Amino acid sequence: MEDPQGNRSELPFDYIENNDFHGQFHIVARERPFVVLLIFLACASGALMRTILKGTNIPVIVILYVIGIIFGLLGYFAIEFSVLTLPVADIDPVLFFHMFAPVVIFTAAFQMDFYVFQKTFWQVLILSVPGFLLNCILIGWLTYKINKYNWTWDFSMLFGIILSTTDPILSVASVKDIGISKIIINLIKGESLFNDATTVIVFEIYQDFLNRQHLDFVSNSLLFPSVTAKEVVIKIILKFFASVVFGFLSSKIITYWLSHIFNDGLTEVLLSFSMTYIIFFMAEWLGMSGILSLAILGILLDSVSFSPGVDEFIFRFWAMLTFLAHCLIFIIFGIVIVEKTFEYITIRDLFYILTVYLALNLIRGLVILFLSPLLSRLGYGFNWRWGAVIVWSGIRGTFTLNMALGISKTKDTKEDKMQRMILLHAGTASLMTLVINSTTVKKLVRTLGLCNITLPKRMAMYSAVQRIKEMQANAFSMLKLDRFLADANWNMTEEAIQIDYPYKFDTEEVSQVVRRLRCPDCNTDISYDTTPQQIADILEEARLRLLTAQIASYQKQYNAGMLNQDAAQTLIGAAESYVDAKGKFMNIHEVKTYWESKGLFVLCKRLLSDWVYNVKEEKSKPSRNKFLKICHFIVFTDEFEYASHIVTLLNVFPMIVNYLPSYYDLLLPQLKISNYYFLGLYMLEALLKALAMGKTYIFYHWNQFDILIIVIGLIDIFIIIVFKSVHTSYHVINTIRVFRIVRLIRILRLLKIVIPKLIYLLNKQINKQLTFRYDIAKGYVQGEEDTKYLIEQIAGHETISQEINKIMEKNKQDAMKELGLMQRDYPDIVTALKTKQAVQTVLNTASETLKVLISGGIVDKNEGAKIEKMILIKKKQLGTLPSTIAPPTAEELLRNISWLENEKKQIEFIQKKARLLCYDYGDVICEEGEMPQGIHLIISGMTKLYGASPRYGIDRDIYEPRYPTRMPFTDYLVSGAIIGELNCLTKHEMEYTVTCETAVQTCFISMDDLFEAFDKFLECPSLEYKIWLKLALDITIKTFKENLAYQDWSYKMCTKFPNIYVMDVPTHSKCDIYDENMEDVILVHGSVQDCQVLQPYFAPCILPKTCHQVKTIFITRDPQTVEPSIKINQSARGNRSAVRYFQFLETSGNIPPLKVQGTAAVTKLLIVRTTASVKKRSSRRCSSICQYHSYIRRRATVGSSIKTDNEQQIPEDSESEVSTDRVQSSIAVSIL
Repeated sequence: MEDPQGNRSELPFDYIENNDFHGQFHIVARERPFVVLLIFLACASGALMRTILKGTNIPVIVILYVIGIIFGLLGYFAIEFSVLTLPVADIDPVLFFHMFAPVVIFTAAFQMDFYVFQKTFWQVLILSVPGFLLNCILIGWLTYKINKYNWTWDFSMLFGIILSTTDPILSVASVKDIGISKIIINLIKGESLFNDATTVIVFEIYQDFLNRQHLDFVSNSLLFPSVTAKEVVIKIILKFFASVVFGFLSSKIITYWLSHIFNDGLTEVLLSFSMTYIIFFMAEWLGMSGILSLAILGILLDSVSFSPGVDEFIFRFWAMLTFLAHCLIFIIFGIVIVEKTFEYITIRDLFYILTVYLALNLIRGLVILFLSPLLSRLGYGFNWRWGAVIVWSGIRGTFTLNMALGISKTKDTKEDKMQRMILLHAGTASLMTLVINSTTVKKLVRTLGLCNITLPKRMAMYSAVQRIKEMQANAFSMLKLDRFLADANWNMTEEAIQIDYPYKFDTEEVSQVVRRLRCPDCNTDISYDTTPQQIADILEEARLRLLTAQIASYQKQYNAGMLNQDAAQTLIGAAESYVDAKGKFMNIHEVKTYWESKGLFVLCKRLLSDWVYNVKEEKSKPSRNKFLKICHFIVFTDEFEYASHIVTLLNVFPMIVNYLPSYYDLLLPQLKISNYYFLGLYMLEALLKALAMGKTYIFYHWNQFDILIIVIGLIDIFIIIVFKSVHTSYHVINTIRVFRIVRLIRILRLLKIVIPKLIYLLNKQINKQLTFRYDIAKGYVQGEEDTKYLIEQIAGHETISQEINKIMEKNKQDAMKELGLMQRDYPDIVTALKTKQAVQTVLNTASETLKVLISGGIVDKNEGAKIEKMILIKKKQLGTLPSTIAPPTAEELLRNISWLENEKKQIEFIQKKARLLCYDYGDVICEEGEMPQGIHLIISGMTKLYGASPRYGIDRDIYEPRYPTRMPFTDYLVSGAIIGELNCLTKHEMEYTVTCETAVQTCFISMDDLFEAFDKFLECPSLEYKIWLKLALDITIKTFKENLAYQDWSYKMCTKFPNIYVMDVPTHSKCDIYDENMEDVILVHGSVQDCQVLQPYFAPCILPKTCHQVKTIFITRDPQTVEPSIKINQSARGNRSAVRYFQFLETSGNIPPLKVQGTAAVTKLLIVRTTASVKKRSSRRCSSICQYHSYIRRRATVGSSIKTDNEQQIPEDSESEVSTDRVQSSIAVSIL
């Protein structure tokens, strides 16, 4: 380049001679990595097609295939566009295989259900090996007979191998989400997975055969004398058997690695991605089958293998990779087909393409038909409808295209056209199965009735839709109260939120479904309208939905850290194995088979412990003799033990030399001297021990073993000395050799060092097994608790609900008994597990609180990350907690009672009054119907509670007609539980009988001592109030779970705990509820009635927010005797304590506004406040009622008037002086 003055400028690059750009302006470059552009074009095309075709029945892959063909045609006819397509058309088959096969195989295997696969294994094996070989032979034979390309038998067989494989992802893509049985899905996917592995192995071996690398294989196949035949056998062993072992070992390594990654989702995803390709490459590199290894790896891994919460991310990640892989595969192959076969295509080929497609489906159907008698006798069985779906869902995909691509790359110019025709027919067969089979298989499944919507499913769906609509209506009504939405178009909103019934039934059909089980007028169950068969169908559908709910509960427990990985996998797998067991519910007796061991570890530990004398705690007492006392001191020192081990180690070297011929003859005299020397040291050790231990020496196993060594050594020396002068014969030499070998038992003395370590390892393994056992039982019980509250919503019918309740309650009680027996037998292990679970629960609450603070903007994300890191460190440290913790003593249990915690004076008082009681197995602690004597704190052992269901202060005459189907109450209590709290507080007879299932020790506090404590500790919060609060919280959480099972009320109660208090509603009184500071009001004991609508409410229940006032009413057995108003003299007669109570309130100035009537002797409401604000008068109110209760008890005991803490005198009998207004009052007791 020259400037205007004619001088040539210096440029860093010579643009004149550079021909890398288009035109005179060096802007548009000629050569760029267009393959990268193609990759992202494929991704963009997949995203675009997925957006456009969403909701249609057109497969996205088909459109991408067509796009690839269009790209290929553009490159074929336009030279400018060929720069994009030619590099793609020349892709290496090995690169293609290693790039896409791992993604497809691992994703398919990872999505499989291990327990279903375990039961269908033999069916899958028959379909994927004999079934595949039959397909190959028949397709190859048919191709050889009818094709007009003059293909050889070898190429026809290769063509049959290529077309016999199916794609594990595409084959189930169309049917997996339409309600078809999981068993069929796993059969199709499992057959495709192992079909692909078999295809690649057979294809590789057959290609070797065609390349004439094994010419002598056929002639020598019986005896395998040739190297090549042995090579084939070794290859088969590596491909089929070694690959399985490699995949299994890889899964164990990855699982171990994942167990040491704590809550790092990115690392776990990266590990799964990288190890998939590494394992695939290593297996192929070592001569094994990468497909089979990855299939085993993916099946053995599942969502629980990863950290809680990462599973969904893992599934989405691999689903994204699989979709991306298929986008690239079919776009690439569309280009390859055009570039490689377009010039060879004729009109006649269209007929052959159709013929091949029809032959594929016909032959596959014949093979399935031929194998069906055997398949029907294995696994879950087999029928013709399953067979039809399996035949029609055989989509040819990744591996068909890859092997066809490999054929086309073979360097043989004579057979070039034949290879390209194989490529053409393989590609078109894949396209036609995608276009025809994939789009019509849904219709086939529905036609065969494999995903029919049964009556129970219709009912369940209808109930779900109705519940959603109910919640919508509630939200709709609440939003109308929002001042910011007051001017919204509510008519349009109401139309926009309407949800249609998913099964497209009209109103009349839906009402018919409902009328079969519900009365349209009163919405009550009508059992006589349902046939026994319908009841059985509904029960079966409810059983399947309960299994799903149980699996969800186990997954939730694992995500919360309450279940370890092994226990979660076992419980989920056990629940899934019940899917096919019609009419069978999951029970603890069959779950026990997963943890029951043969007792080998326990037996080994017992034997080893017996041998190790120094692990015994008892030692012989030293003698009074001074010399023997010195011997005792020497023997029982650690230095003596170390010296003994050193002597044994030194003796090993001469014994080794005895077996080295070159050194034995040279060092024979020295070896004899060393033998005498070491034998003398053993004798000296035995002598010292005998002198130190006296008569007890012989009872230790190791001492007996030492004596045996000494005896054998003396016999050995005797034989050598005696036969030294005798002529050596054959028998003499053999005898000397035998005793030389017997000397080796001296090495076993080193087991003194090893055995304690072995015992430690065995203890660790035994503790791990017991932990696993307890985790399974605990997780099962929690799963039963979680699903119990969903039964009514799942069942949809009273009869079904009762039946399922009965079954699940029995299963739960059996599991509770197992837990109690484990706590009795292994208290230290169970205590350690409970400690870990308590820590985990508290840390989970901390994590949830942090999430709320971050989402509310109270804590910055960076600050939140620091706090989260601290919480994660604490969670990680859970693994360092000891596996065994000594169970708490009686004093520790007493101090840990919630209503005594941190109250030193109260604890000391109770300790003085409490007594330890011991009961044997079968003893009765208390019986149903008797008055309580006090409360029992269980120190050790297990008790069984059985009797009537708790009535929570409701009269039996009212409770039994109201709950006629309520099941008898049964429960098991272990250490730390308290018996009789509620009955002592209310002074009502016991509602259950308590018997001892094992030997039991309890800490007993009599009722007199308990009430003395109530009178003594009246400061707010009083002891009596704290017991009521504890009971009220327990009842409230159960009520919330039963009525609002979808919400996490445990966390809500944690957040609202400072704002919770108990309100005492005395008889015949009214009080206000749901003011501006009350969020929830729960009736936990007794009964109340709404004044406005006269609706009674019985404990336990959540009072509706529409309830504000109630009128005075008595609830009796006959509703006609209820009087709307009762004068004070009538209502207070026989109720003097209430009159004195109101007199006491009047004098103390604490009469609150009253508008809710209590109808039981003790009526309690638990109030959840919306704010933590505390009124100063709450302490006075609490103190007042505590003083009143104390006053009544003392009046009953002393029989005279008494002053309160404020020295206010209450008349002994002032019933006539109390007005009606004062009778209708109550006391609110709060702790904030």
